[in-house]
Amino acid sequence: MNKTMTAPVLEPVGEGKVALQSVNVKAEIENLLCEVTIKQIYRNLEKVNIEAVYTFPLPLGAVLLDLTIKTETKELKGVVVEKKEAEDRYEDAITDGNTVIMLEQIDPGLYTMNVGNLQPEETIEISITYAELFKWRDNSVRFFLPTTIAPRYGDPGSVGIRSHQMPEHDLMVENPFTISLSILGTLSHASIKSPSHKIVLEKQDEKTVVSLKKGQALMDRDFILNLSMETDEKSFAHLEPDGDGHIVLASFYPRFPTMTDPAPRCITIIVDCSGSMGGDSIAQARKALCEILELLRPQDTFNVIRFGSAYQMIFPAPVRANTSNLKEAKNLLEILDADMGGTKIGEAVAAAIKMKTPAKTMKDALLITDGEVWDWEKVTAMAGRSGFRFFTVGVGSTVSEAFVQKLADATNGACELVSPNENMAEKIVRHFKRIYFPKAGNVTIRWPGKPEKTVPEHIGSVYDGDTLHVFARFKKKPGGNVELRARLENGRTFSQKLPLQVRADSRTPAEHTGTTARMAASWEMRSMEDPKEIAAMGVKYQLMSRHTNYLAIDVKASDEKAKNLPALRNTPHMLAAGWGGTGRVIQDMSPQYSSRAPMFPERALSEPFESVAQYSIMSIGDLQRRKLDGFIDRLNSLSYTLSINDLVLQGGPEEMIKTLMELVDAGVDEETVVTLFLYLLSQHKRIKKRLDRSTKRILTKAYKQLPTLQAGVLQRIQTAIEDYLKTIGR
Repeated sequence: MNKTMTAPVLEPVGEGKVALQSVNVKAEIENLLCEVTIKQIYRNLEKVNIEAVYTFPLPLGAVLLDLTIKTETKELKGVVVEKKEAEDRYEDAITDGNTVIMLEQIDPGLYTMNVGNLQPEETIEISITYAELFKWRDNSVRFFLPTTIAPRYGDPGSVGIRSHQMPEHDLMVENPFTISLSILGTLSHASIKSPSHKIVLEKQDEKTVVSLKKGQALMDRDFILNLSMETDEKSFAHLEPDGDGHIVLASFYPRFPTMTDPAPRCITIIVDCSGSMGGDSIAQARKALCEILELLRPQDTFNVIRFGSAYQMIFPAPVRANTSNLKEAKNLLEILDADMGGTKIGEAVAAAIKMKTPAKTMKDALLITDGEVWDWEKVTAMAGRSGFRFFTVGVGSTVSEAFVQKLADATNGACELVSPNENMAEKIVRHFKRIYFPKAGNVTIRWPGKPEKTVPEHIGSVYDGDTLHVFARFKKKPGGNVELRARLENGRTFSQKLPLQVRADSRTPAEHTGTTARMAASWEMRSMEDPKEIAAMGVKYQLMSRHTNYLAIDVKASDEKAKNLPALRNTPHMLAAGWGGTGRVIQDMSPQYSSRAPMFPERALSEPFESVAQYSIMSIGDLQRRKLDGFIDRLNSLSYTLSINDLVLQGGPEEMIKTLMELVDAGVDEETVVTLFLYLLSQHKRIKKRLDRSTKRILTKAYKQLPTLQAGVLQRIQTAIEDYLKTIGR
């Protein structure tokens, strides 16, 4: 598959009407803890039952706490179960005719809501609640709510995203949302501004309530609030019950002594010049880079890499930041434009890492990008092994937060997100200065007593003026101070102590797990590698991950069940505001996911291969495997169950067809025999992953409708399938 930008289309998405009617958001911020509830309202406006699928973003730091479903007659609670179990139960519910909801994480910060068997005129309200811990950045805290997904460069299939989960875009759709945000505690007195939307503020008792000026807005850009204030209340440590133990959250805000003469740096500036950076983004980046060059010191070395479909370096290798080199770089940057096509960011990062750099010099990179690529995890892993620190700046109205934040985290750098309506150049320059900021290493936390578990286990670099969150789990209730100790670059030792305060979670009984404990478990899961261990902890603490899903099933009465399999309806996204810098939209001319083939193709499967010579070099096993592959491909165009004659026409395995004919001759119903064969074949571990979900549903539903089977029929077909697959190998 060609790697390409997944661009919007002019045709309506799907064959019917959009089921997602509205999105309503309620949030509460108290100090650095934020809880958000997003209500998605779905209504089936068609005359057939549908499966509404909506892939949407959430903040990278969101810890999902609850999934609640309200139908016209009942309220259901979602339960977190292991991923495969959830998928199997979801498919069972679909083929049984029940309404079923499944929420799954498909990538960091990216989720898919599946609403299966939504009946005609039926309305369902689905509420997702998540918590997030904010961080102070100097005197500012940022609330960030992504609302849409911009087109991304690359192949989503390469990162495991399936065709029905793929975010699609429609230029004609308008997705509205509302938001009401209550701010309590210290931040209720902050200066509150939104660079993304027009807002109104209302003081209510001890809180400030933020809402949209016009009541609602369209989901074509991230919603952002900046809360700024000077306060001494930026660090705290609190304790709350966790089942039969206790959990501590300590949030440090360290301020280090100013360094008078930071060591020489080798700084590589990497700037995204792909088409999606067009307009304000590239103009602000251009302005910022010219200012950044003025901040370089004579003892520093530097280079600039611009990239899109390819990359270009201003210099073959890093050069001294002298007057001549800076002038040459500035002249080239003044004509910088978003004219380099796609977003092959991995090649640019690899080029920066491979450059020969001065010995015993700190290696830093400033990356400016919107981050809109699919296969970003390989880039992050490569950078994490490089010895470079990456300071990333995510720019645009719909930044891919996961990429820019994870890249910074993996390299002990730092990340900044910038909206087009903020002073982007000023924020980029301020972020660049962080390269010279005091940094602490060898960070340790001294807890009051011996904890059972600390999260994270290992702490990387800590920067001046940035919040550090750490958790610890205790069997016995601790008391006293929590202390951060670190060694600065100049060899001096830094220490900060926080008194431990008791905080009861009023929403959770003491014998159950509270929000802080669940957040600690979620952070721990992110550092784990074993899928089974991740799934086990996810089920224990009822937490979403790539290995656990939320599931809720509304079991219908027999006369209310859906009689047919649902029609798939993918919920389209609005095109991100300012995407590509112009009103034009680049059309994607290369295939993404092919449409389903006709049931009976004109060519028979048994037609000759490319040449007779090809037959001569293929073994019997190779031929049989190729025939089976073709047969499976044809099953993916299945729209109804087949007869034995159909199996012959479709190139079904001859050995299996012989067994089926023997059963029919013995008096077994032909439709039963064929249905049972196709279903059992579809469930085999070597075949299952290659079949479309719609094909598997057709076969499962047909299997469930079979009459009581004669003794031995199922076992004989099952044995024949196993014997056949063993003979052809794999």
